[in-house]
Amino acid sequence: MPPGKMRKKEPVASFCGSGGIDAVPDGVLEHILGFVPAEEAVRTCVLARRWRHLWKSATGLRIMCDARNLQQVGSRKEPWEFVDHLLRLRGHAPLEMFELRFSHFHDDDDELRLNRWLRHVMVGQVQMLRLENIGHDGFELDDLPLVSRHLTKIELVGIDLNDSFCDFSGCPSLEHLVIDTCYLLSAKKISSESLKRLSMTSCDLGREFRTLIHVPNLASLRLDSHLSRAPVFESMPSLQEAFVRVTHENAYTWDCDDYSGDCDDEDCYSCHGIIDDNNKCVFLESLSEAQNLAFLSESLTFIFERDLKHCPTFSKLKTLLLDDHWCVAPDFPALNCILKNAPVLEKLTLQLFSKGPKHKVEMIGRYHPTDRSAGISEHLKAIEVKCKLVGEEVHKVLKFLCTFDICKVSFSNRHDK
Repeated sequence: MPPGKMRKKEPVASFCGSGGIDAVPDGVLEHILGFVPAEEAVRTCVLARRWRHLWKSATGLRIMCDARNLQQVGSRKEPWEFVDHLLRLRGHAPLEMFELRFSHFHDDDDELRLNRWLRHVMVGQVQMLRLENIGHDGFELDDLPLVSRHLTKIELVGIDLNDSFCDFSGCPSLEHLVIDTCYLLSAKKISSESLKRLSMTSCDLGREFRTLIHVPNLASLRLDSHLSRAPVFESMPSLQEAFVRVTHENAYTWDCDDYSGDCDDEDCYSCHGIIDDNNKCVFLESLSEAQNLAFLSESLTFIFERDLKHCPTFSKLKTLLLDDHWCVAPDFPALNCILKNAPVLEKLTLQLFSKGPKHKVEMIGRYHPTDRSAGISEHLKAIEVKCKLVGEEVHKVLKFLCTFDICKVSFSNRHDK
């Protein structure tokens, strides 16, 4: 380019006519509108004639219906009428995602209305369903199971779940289920033949019985901070990983009559779970096929203490994470038991008196080249210890590890900035 001459500016693509967003295919726009809140998606109908009906075919519906806004809109019917009108105009066009966030649904009409919306989107072949009760004020879904051959993922937050709704046998494609801060006080069983991933966080389970969970094809489990009685899992031969955190509230030791949690009747399902071939293990047995396990607890609760008396063999377990409640001096019975029943364990991590995720001190203990204890897995090369500081209790754990000839320790100090 000759000196002193400016480069000619490239023409800017127009957003009208044949250029810009008008060149985007309808299918792409419908996909984009699926990520936009429903009210905003509907408003796009005024942009141009082409947009008049695009929102009706959006691949996702994200609806917020908060009864606390009723005074602002001036009529109790208006928020509900918007959703009713939206679904009626949309018809049963296919949906990839349906998300409904709601609050302060209390009376029978609210329950009937929400369940009607839910059944409507089921006909629309929805693949992902998310229901969130923002107020966590006790809203119970319809006492009927979901039926859909298209549904692959369900997320439920802050909802009362009953026995029938937790039967997912009518959803043969369901693979991912998330239950967060829900109440399952009347749900005796959760069942799905197809489920691959299950996450249950801060859920209140049955108080007079143990919730039975039938998920034979489960590969990944997260059970975090459940309340009341620990659930009973049936056999999960495909399980690959499990994270279990038991909070102090779970230390209820309830029995069918006196709440001791360990009645004399060995056939009592509520206290002893499923008994198969004289197996009295309620919880750990169902996790014994996993390759990766994490057990965290605010105390070594009743459910773990009893199961360790009938500790299964973790024949596939390769990585294991335990916290300080599994490392109780002087005899360390829980840690000792699980190590002796994990014959192919490769990596053990002990998280001692430090919740993380950052830990100030990290240590790795290794075997002496010429010594190896016959008491634990021959595949276990090292044990990682994470803690805030190396105090008396941590010293006791390190001393115990020396009984397995794990004596060479390397330190790594991490200081928070």
